[in-house]
Amino acid sequence: MAKIVLQLFLALSLFGADVFVQKCVHCHTSRHLPLKPIFFDYLLYYSSERGVKAAMLRNLTHPDPKHLLIKKNPFKHHFKEATLKKALDIYWDKYKVIGKIR
Repeated sequence: MAKIVLQLFLALSLFGADVFVQKCVHCHTSRHLPLKPIFFDYLLYYSSERGVKAAMLRNLTHPDPKHLLIKKNPFKHHFKEATLKKALDIYWDKYKVIGKIR
């Protein structure tokens, strides 16, 4: 009975979760690619919200080895651009340091 309740809770939490959790976190966890270090690599290199999001969008939709910061395992993400932009907005809000440092 507890196993059924746990599975139901897990299914409902994934169904109600945002696109970032459903698509990005799930896949990156299964591939053992932590999201936080990737974010900080992009932030150090591009240094602005607009630059980071544009570079990530370009690299996630059309990976080019010359422009990738993380060279291992380039993977083309098969999202609609609007979905990917929404996920990048959530990603930025989750890991940004601007406004959190006191």
